[in-house]
Amino acid sequence: MTTVLEWTGKAAAFALGRRLVDGDPEREGHLGYGRPHLWDVDGTAHVPDPHENLLVVGDNLPALTALLATHRGQVKVVYIDPPYNTGNAHTYKDHGHDHASWLSFMTPRLLLARELMREDGVLFLHLDDKESAWAQLLGHEIFGEDNSLGTLIHQRAKGGGNARSFVRGHDYVHVWARDSSQVGPFLTEKKSPAKLEVIDGKRMLVETDVLRAGFGRYARGSERRLMYEDIIAVKGEGKLAEVDAKLASGEYILRPWGTEGKHAVVRVTPAEKASSKLYSIIKALGGQNDLEPLGLAGVFSYPKPVELVKALVASQTFFDPDAIVLDFFAGSGTTAQAVMAANERDQGSRSFVLVQTPEPLRSKTARAVVTAAGGGVEFPTISELTAERIRRAADVHSPGLTFTQLEVVDGE
Repeated sequence: MTTVLEWTGKAAAFALGRRLVDGDPEREGHLGYGRPHLWDVDGTAHVPDPHENLLVVGDNLPALTALLATHRGQVKVVYIDPPYNTGNAHTYKDHGHDHASWLSFMTPRLLLARELMREDGVLFLHLDDKESAWAQLLGHEIFGEDNSLGTLIHQRAKGGGNARSFVRGHDYVHVWARDSSQVGPFLTEKKSPAKLEVIDGKRMLVETDVLRAGFGRYARGSERRLMYEDIIAVKGEGKLAEVDAKLASGEYILRPWGTEGKHAVVRVTPAEKASSKLYSIIKALGGQNDLEPLGLAGVFSYPKPVELVKALVASQTFFDPDAIVLDFFAGSGTTAQAVMAANERDQGSRSFVLVQTPEPLRSKTARAVVTAAGGGVEFPTISELTAERIRRAADVHSPGLTFTQLEVVDGE
Protein backbone atom coordinates (compact mmCIF):
# COMPACT_ATOMS: atom_id res chain seq x y z
CA MET A 1 0.00 0.00 0.00
CA THR A 2 1.36 3.41 -0.99
CA THR A 3 0.31 6.54 0.90
CA VAL A 4 0.26 9.67 -1.24
CA LEU A 5 0.44 13.10 0.32
CA GLU A 6 -2.03 15.53 -1.22
CA TRP A 7 -2.54 19.25 -0.64
CA THR A 8 -3.88 22.25 -2.47
CA GLY A 9 -1.14 23.58 -4.71
CA LYS A 10 0.87 20.34 -4.90
CA ALA A 11 0.82 20.03 -8.68
CA ALA A 12 2.00 23.61 -9.15
CA ALA A 13 4.80 23.19 -6.58
CA PHE A 14 6.15 20.05 -8.26
CA ALA A 15 5.81 21.63 -11.71
CA LEU A 16 7.82 24.64 -10.55
CA GLY A 17 10.51 22.47 -9.06
CA ARG A 18 10.82 20.28 -12.14
CA ARG A 19 10.96 23.31 -14.43
CA LEU A 20 13.76 24.84 -12.36
CA VAL A 21 15.67 21.55 -12.26
CA ASP A 22 15.34 20.80 -15.96
CA GLY A 23 15.99 24.28 -17.34
CA ASP A 24 17.66 24.33 -20.74
CA PRO A 25 20.82 22.16 -20.72
CA GLU A 26 22.05 23.78 -23.94
CA ARG A 27 22.06 27.25 -22.39
CA GLU A 28 22.71 26.44 -18.73
CA GLY A 29 25.16 28.90 -17.15
CA HIS A 30 25.20 31.42 -20.04
CA LEU A 31 24.80 35.06 -19.02
CA GLY A 32 21.67 36.57 -20.48
CA TYR A 33 19.74 33.32 -20.23
CA GLY A 34 16.56 33.81 -18.23
CA ARG A 35 17.71 31.96 -15.10
CA PRO A 36 19.20 33.33 -11.90
CA HIS A 37 22.91 34.12 -11.78
CA LEU A 38 25.39 34.82 -9.01
CA TRP A 39 27.17 38.15 -8.73
CA ASP A 40 29.99 39.50 -6.59
CA VAL A 41 29.01 42.25 -4.19
CA ASP A 42 30.64 44.75 -6.60
CA GLY A 43 28.20 43.73 -9.34
CA THR A 44 30.52 41.46 -11.34
CA ALA A 45 29.19 38.13 -12.59
CA HIS A 46 30.84 35.23 -10.74
CA VAL A 47 31.03 31.56 -11.68
CA PRO A 48 32.16 29.82 -8.49
CA ASP A 49 34.45 26.85 -8.26
CA PRO A 50 32.49 23.94 -6.74
CA HIS A 51 34.96 23.73 -3.82
CA GLU A 52 34.92 27.46 -3.10
CA ASN A 53 33.47 28.50 0.26
CA LEU A 54 30.38 30.54 -0.54
CA LEU A 55 27.83 32.74 1.19
CA VAL A 56 25.00 33.48 -1.25
CA VAL A 57 22.73 36.31 -0.15
CA GLY A 58 19.19 36.15 -1.45
CA ASP A 59 16.10 33.97 -1.72
CA ASN A 60 17.20 30.35 -1.77
CA LEU A 61 14.92 29.31 -4.61
CA PRO A 62 16.75 31.32 -7.30
CA ALA A 63 20.03 30.73 -5.45
CA LEU A 64 19.69 26.94 -5.68
CA THR A 65 18.66 27.27 -9.30
CA ALA A 66 21.76 29.35 -10.05
CA LEU A 67 24.01 26.83 -8.28
CA LEU A 68 22.92 24.09 -10.69
CA ALA A 69 25.33 25.52 -13.26
CA THR A 70 28.39 24.72 -11.10
CA HIS A 71 27.28 22.35 -8.33
CA ARG A 72 24.88 19.89 -9.93
CA GLY A 73 25.73 16.41 -8.61
CA GLN A 74 28.58 17.79 -6.46
CA VAL A 75 27.19 18.13 -2.92
CA LYS A 76 27.83 15.34 -0.41
CA VAL A 77 25.87 16.71 2.58
CA VAL A 78 22.85 18.99 2.73
CA TYR A 79 21.84 20.22 6.18
CA ILE A 80 18.78 22.45 6.46
CA ASP A 81 16.86 23.88 9.36
CA PRO A 82 13.91 25.45 7.52
CA PRO A 83 11.26 27.78 8.99
CA TYR A 84 9.27 25.78 11.54
CA ASN A 85 5.95 27.20 10.30
CA THR A 86 5.25 28.95 13.59
CA GLY A 87 3.36 31.84 12.05
CA ASN A 88 6.25 34.29 12.28
CA ALA A 89 6.83 36.54 9.29
CA HIS A 90 9.38 35.42 6.71
CA THR A 91 10.77 37.20 3.70
CA TYR A 92 10.40 34.28 1.29
CA LYS A 93 7.71 35.49 -1.07
CA ASP A 94 6.22 32.03 -1.59
CA HIS A 95 6.00 31.08 2.11
CA GLY A 96 2.73 30.79 4.03
CA HIS A 97 1.85 29.54 7.49
CA ASP A 98 -0.41 26.54 6.96
CA HIS A 99 0.59 22.97 6.10
CA ALA A 100 -0.25 23.32 2.41
CA SER A 101 1.74 26.53 2.02
CA TRP A 102 4.72 25.05 3.87
CA LEU A 103 4.69 21.95 1.67
CA SER A 104 4.45 24.06 -1.50
CA PHE A 105 7.30 26.21 -0.18
CA MET A 106 9.58 23.24 0.53
CA THR A 107 8.82 21.11 -2.55
CA PRO A 108 10.79 22.96 -5.26
CA ARG A 109 13.66 23.59 -2.83
CA LEU A 110 13.98 19.90 -1.99
CA LEU A 111 13.81 18.97 -5.68
CA LEU A 112 16.65 21.39 -6.39
CA ALA A 113 18.63 20.13 -3.41
CA ARG A 114 18.28 16.56 -4.66
CA GLU A 115 19.63 17.63 -8.05
CA LEU A 116 22.66 19.26 -6.43
CA MET A 117 23.51 16.12 -4.42
CA ARG A 118 26.05 13.50 -5.38
CA GLU A 119 24.79 9.98 -6.02
CA ASP A 120 26.00 9.12 -2.50
CA GLY A 121 24.75 12.42 -1.07
CA VAL A 122 22.54 12.73 2.00
CA LEU A 123 20.13 15.39 3.20
CA PHE A 124 19.46 16.16 6.87
CA LEU A 125 16.14 17.96 7.45
CA HIS A 126 15.98 19.40 10.97
CA LEU A 127 12.64 20.48 12.41
CA ASP A 128 10.26 20.18 15.35
CA ASP A 129 7.12 18.08 15.58
CA LYS A 130 4.77 20.70 14.11
CA GLU A 131 5.74 19.83 10.54
CA SER A 132 7.61 16.57 11.12
CA ALA A 133 4.99 14.14 9.84
CA TRP A 134 4.24 16.23 6.76
CA ALA A 135 7.93 16.71 6.03
CA GLN A 136 8.59 12.99 6.29
CA LEU A 137 5.89 12.14 3.74
CA LEU A 138 7.08 14.92 1.44
CA GLY A 139 10.65 13.66 1.65
CA HIS A 140 9.51 10.13 0.84
CA GLU A 141 7.75 11.43 -2.26
CA ILE A 142 10.71 13.49 -3.50
CA PHE A 143 13.55 11.09 -2.66
CA GLY A 144 11.60 7.81 -2.64
CA GLU A 145 10.72 5.93 0.52
CA ASP A 146 13.49 3.41 -0.22
CA ASN A 147 15.95 6.29 0.12
CA SER A 148 14.79 7.24 3.60
CA LEU A 149 17.64 6.49 6.00
CA GLY A 150 15.63 7.12 9.16
CA THR A 151 15.22 9.84 11.77
CA LEU A 152 17.72 11.09 14.32
CA ILE A 153 16.73 12.72 17.59
CA HIS A 154 18.40 15.95 18.65
CA GLN A 155 18.19 16.42 22.41
CA ARG A 156 18.34 20.20 22.74
CA ALA A 157 17.13 20.81 26.29
CA LYS A 158 16.77 19.15 29.64
CA GLY A 159 15.31 19.89 33.03
CA GLY A 160 11.90 21.17 34.04
CA GLY A 161 9.63 23.87 32.73
CA ASN A 162 6.08 25.11 32.67
CA ALA A 163 4.96 22.88 29.83
CA ARG A 164 1.26 22.05 29.84
CA SER A 165 1.79 18.33 29.20
CA PHE A 166 5.50 17.47 29.13
CA VAL A 167 8.80 19.21 28.53
CA ARG A 168 9.67 19.19 24.84
CA GLY A 169 13.40 18.72 24.85
CA HIS A 170 14.07 17.34 21.39
CA ASP A 171 13.80 17.96 17.66
CA TYR A 172 13.86 15.59 14.70
CA VAL A 173 16.41 15.21 11.93
CA HIS A 174 14.97 13.25 9.01
CA VAL A 175 17.60 11.78 6.69
CA TRP A 176 17.30 10.89 3.01
CA ALA A 177 19.78 9.75 0.41
CA ARG A 178 19.77 10.48 -3.26
CA ASP A 179 20.54 6.77 -3.68
CA SER A 180 20.61 4.78 -0.44
CA SER A 181 22.58 1.95 -2.05
CA GLN A 182 25.51 4.36 -2.53
CA VAL A 183 25.60 5.67 1.05
CA GLY A 184 28.05 4.27 3.58
CA PRO A 185 27.58 4.03 7.36
CA PHE A 186 27.15 7.11 9.52
CA LEU A 187 30.30 7.43 11.61
CA THR A 188 31.52 9.31 14.66
CA GLU A 189 34.74 9.39 16.63
CA LYS A 190 35.35 6.07 18.30
CA LYS A 191 34.64 5.91 22.00
CA SER A 192 35.78 2.52 23.23
CA PRO A 193 37.71 0.90 26.07
CA ALA A 194 40.81 1.49 23.98
CA LYS A 195 42.87 4.43 25.15
CA LEU A 196 44.51 7.34 23.43
CA GLU A 197 48.27 7.62 23.50
CA VAL A 198 50.78 9.91 21.83
CA ILE A 199 53.09 7.79 19.66
CA ASP A 200 55.82 9.50 17.64
CA GLY A 201 54.09 12.82 18.27
CA LYS A 202 50.66 11.69 16.98
CA ARG A 203 47.48 10.94 18.93
CA MET A 204 46.70 7.27 18.40
CA LEU A 205 43.90 4.99 19.54
CA VAL A 206 45.59 1.93 21.07
CA GLU A 207 43.78 -1.45 21.21
CA THR A 208 45.67 -4.22 22.96
CA ASP A 209 43.26 -7.14 22.58
CA VAL A 210 42.66 -7.32 18.82
CA LEU A 211 44.17 -10.81 18.66
CA ARG A 212 42.64 -13.37 20.97
CA ALA A 213 43.32 -17.02 21.68
CA GLY A 214 39.60 -17.77 21.46
CA PHE A 215 36.18 -16.36 22.17
CA GLY A 216 33.67 -16.96 24.89
CA ARG A 217 33.94 -16.80 28.65
CA TYR A 218 37.26 -16.29 30.33
CA ALA A 219 38.02 -17.02 33.92
CA ARG A 220 38.90 -13.99 35.98
CA GLY A 221 42.64 -13.39 35.89
CA SER A 222 43.26 -15.48 32.78
CA GLU A 223 44.89 -13.94 29.71
CA ARG A 224 42.62 -13.77 26.66
CA ARG A 225 45.15 -12.06 24.40
CA LEU A 226 47.04 -14.21 21.92
CA MET A 227 50.72 -13.38 22.17
CA TYR A 228 52.72 -12.93 18.99
CA GLU A 229 54.98 -15.85 19.87
CA ASP A 230 51.97 -18.21 20.13
CA ILE A 231 50.25 -17.35 16.85
CA ILE A 232 51.51 -20.33 14.84
CA ALA A 233 50.60 -22.82 17.56
CA VAL A 234 47.07 -21.45 17.97
CA LYS A 235 46.12 -19.93 14.60
CA GLY A 236 48.64 -21.30 12.10
CA GLU A 237 51.21 -19.87 9.71
CA GLY A 238 48.56 -18.08 7.60
CA LYS A 239 47.52 -15.94 10.55
CA LEU A 240 51.15 -15.15 11.35
CA ALA A 241 51.70 -13.96 7.78
CA GLU A 242 48.61 -11.73 8.07
CA VAL A 243 49.82 -10.21 11.32
CA ASP A 244 53.33 -9.71 9.96
CA ALA A 245 51.93 -7.80 6.99
CA LYS A 246 50.05 -5.44 9.31
CA LEU A 247 53.15 -5.02 11.44
CA ALA A 248 55.05 -4.03 8.31
CA SER A 249 52.37 -1.48 7.33
CA GLY A 250 52.33 0.09 10.81
CA GLU A 251 48.72 -0.88 11.55
CA TYR A 252 49.97 -3.24 14.28
CA ILE A 253 52.86 -2.87 16.69
CA LEU A 254 54.29 -5.32 19.24
CA ARG A 255 54.34 -4.44 22.91
CA PRO A 256 56.03 -6.43 25.72
CA TRP A 257 53.34 -8.15 27.79
CA GLY A 258 53.52 -10.11 31.00
CA THR A 259 56.53 -11.65 32.66
CA GLU A 260 57.33 -14.37 30.14
CA GLY A 261 59.11 -12.17 27.61
CA LYS A 262 56.22 -12.33 25.12
CA HIS A 263 54.57 -9.58 23.10
CA ALA A 264 50.94 -8.52 22.62
CA VAL A 265 49.79 -7.56 19.14
CA VAL A 266 48.52 -3.98 19.41
CA ARG A 267 46.47 -2.12 16.80
CA VAL A 268 47.17 1.61 16.53
CA THR A 269 44.85 3.95 14.67
CA PRO A 270 45.28 7.72 14.18
CA ALA A 271 42.73 9.31 16.50
CA GLU A 272 41.06 11.24 13.68
CA LYS A 273 40.44 8.00 11.76
CA ALA A 274 39.09 5.91 14.64
CA SER A 275 35.36 5.60 14.05
CA SER A 276 32.19 4.07 15.46
CA LYS A 277 28.62 4.02 14.17
CA LEU A 278 26.62 7.15 14.94
CA TYR A 279 23.95 6.72 17.63
CA SER A 280 20.45 7.89 16.70
CA ILE A 281 20.13 10.26 19.68
CA ILE A 282 22.50 13.23 19.60
CA LYS A 283 22.75 15.40 22.70
CA ALA A 284 23.80 18.94 21.87
CA LEU A 285 22.54 21.77 24.04
CA GLY A 286 22.58 25.51 23.66
CA GLY A 287 23.78 26.96 20.38
CA GLN A 288 24.06 30.31 22.19
CA ASN A 289 27.13 28.91 23.91
CA ASP A 290 28.87 28.74 20.52
CA LEU A 291 28.28 32.43 19.82
CA GLU A 292 29.66 33.71 23.11
CA PRO A 293 33.35 32.90 22.41
CA LEU A 294 32.97 34.72 19.08
CA GLY A 295 31.75 37.87 20.80
CA LEU A 296 28.26 37.40 19.35
CA ALA A 297 26.33 36.33 22.44
CA GLY A 298 22.69 37.36 22.41
CA VAL A 299 22.64 38.49 18.80
CA PHE A 300 20.64 35.58 17.37
CA SER A 301 17.82 33.60 18.96
CA TYR A 302 18.01 29.80 18.96
CA PRO A 303 21.10 29.13 16.83
CA LYS A 304 21.73 25.45 16.22
CA PRO A 305 24.61 23.92 18.20
CA VAL A 306 27.87 23.58 16.29
CA GLU A 307 28.45 20.17 17.89
CA LEU A 308 25.20 18.83 16.41
CA VAL A 309 25.86 20.02 12.85
CA LYS A 310 29.51 18.96 13.08
CA ALA A 311 28.37 15.45 14.09
CA LEU A 312 25.98 15.27 11.13
CA VAL A 313 28.53 16.60 8.64
CA ALA A 314 31.31 14.36 9.94
CA SER A 315 29.06 11.29 9.96
CA GLN A 316 29.02 11.23 6.17
CA THR A 317 32.40 12.84 5.48
CA PHE A 318 34.51 10.98 8.05
CA PHE A 319 36.71 9.60 5.26
CA ASP A 320 35.76 12.24 2.71
CA PRO A 321 37.62 15.38 3.84
CA ASP A 322 37.14 17.22 0.52
CA ALA A 323 33.33 17.05 0.55
CA ILE A 324 30.98 19.95 -0.20
CA VAL A 325 28.36 20.84 2.42
CA LEU A 326 25.26 22.89 1.57
CA ASP A 327 22.91 24.78 3.92
CA PHE A 328 20.31 26.95 2.21
CA PHE A 329 18.63 28.17 5.42
CA ALA A 330 21.94 29.33 6.88
CA GLY A 331 20.70 31.57 9.70
CA SER A 332 23.60 32.66 11.89
CA GLY A 333 26.06 30.44 10.00
CA THR A 334 26.32 27.44 12.32
CA THR A 335 26.98 25.10 9.39
CA ALA A 336 30.02 27.05 8.23
CA GLN A 337 31.54 26.87 11.71
CA ALA A 338 30.68 23.17 11.94
CA VAL A 339 32.48 22.50 8.65
CA MET A 340 35.53 24.37 9.93
CA ALA A 341 35.45 22.34 13.16
CA ALA A 342 35.21 19.10 11.17
CA ASN A 343 38.23 20.16 9.13
CA GLU A 344 40.10 21.08 12.29
CA ARG A 345 39.63 17.54 13.60
CA ASP A 346 41.28 15.79 10.66
CA GLN A 347 43.01 18.60 8.73
CA GLY A 348 40.40 18.22 6.00
CA SER A 349 39.41 20.68 3.29
CA ARG A 350 35.62 20.37 3.30
CA SER A 351 33.93 23.42 1.80
CA PHE A 352 30.60 25.05 2.58
CA VAL A 353 27.90 26.71 0.52
CA LEU A 354 25.51 28.81 2.57
CA VAL A 355 22.42 30.65 1.39
CA GLN A 356 20.66 33.26 3.52
CA THR A 357 18.11 35.96 2.75
CA PRO A 358 18.96 39.52 3.80
CA GLU A 359 15.94 39.59 6.09
CA PRO A 360 15.91 41.94 9.09
CA LEU A 361 17.38 40.50 12.28
CA ARG A 362 14.30 40.32 14.49
CA SER A 363 15.77 38.34 17.37
CA LYS A 364 14.15 39.20 20.69
CA THR A 365 17.60 39.19 22.22
CA ALA A 366 19.40 40.95 19.38
CA ARG A 367 21.70 43.75 20.42
CA ALA A 368 24.77 45.53 19.23
CA VAL A 369 28.03 43.67 19.71
CA VAL A 370 30.44 45.70 21.77
CA THR A 371 33.88 45.74 20.19
CA ALA A 372 37.22 45.95 21.95
CA ALA A 373 37.43 49.59 20.90
CA GLY A 374 34.23 50.28 22.79
CA GLY A 375 32.00 50.82 19.80
CA GLY A 376 28.97 48.82 18.80
CA VAL A 377 28.51 46.62 15.73
CA GLU A 378 24.95 46.41 14.42
CA PHE A 379 23.64 43.63 12.19
CA PRO A 380 20.59 44.98 10.33
CA THR A 381 20.13 41.69 8.46
CA ILE A 382 20.69 38.03 9.25
CA SER A 383 22.98 37.62 6.22
CA GLU A 384 25.32 40.31 7.59
CA LEU A 385 25.48 38.39 10.87
CA THR A 386 26.14 35.18 8.89
CA ALA A 387 29.12 36.76 7.15
CA GLU A 388 30.57 38.15 10.36
CA ARG A 389 30.21 34.83 12.15
CA ILE A 390 32.07 33.07 9.33
CA ARG A 391 34.93 35.56 9.68
CA ARG A 392 35.12 35.21 13.46
CA ALA A 393 34.79 31.42 13.42
CA ALA A 394 37.61 31.24 10.87
CA ASP A 395 39.87 33.13 13.27
CA VAL A 396 39.26 30.34 15.81
CA HIS A 397 39.15 27.20 13.67
CA SER A 398 40.80 28.01 10.36
CA PRO A 399 43.00 31.13 10.25
CA GLY A 400 43.40 32.28 6.69
CA LEU A 401 40.15 30.72 5.47
CA THR A 402 38.48 32.70 2.73
CA PHE A 403 34.92 32.73 1.46
CA THR A 404 33.18 34.50 -1.37
CA GLN A 405 30.03 36.47 -0.70
CA LEU A 406 27.67 36.55 -3.66
CA GLU A 407 24.25 37.93 -4.45
CA VAL A 408 21.69 36.09 -6.50
CA VAL A 409 19.99 37.97 -9.31
CA ASP A 410 16.91 36.60 -11.04
CA GLY A 411 17.17 36.11 -14.80
CA GLU A 412 15.26 38.37 -17.10
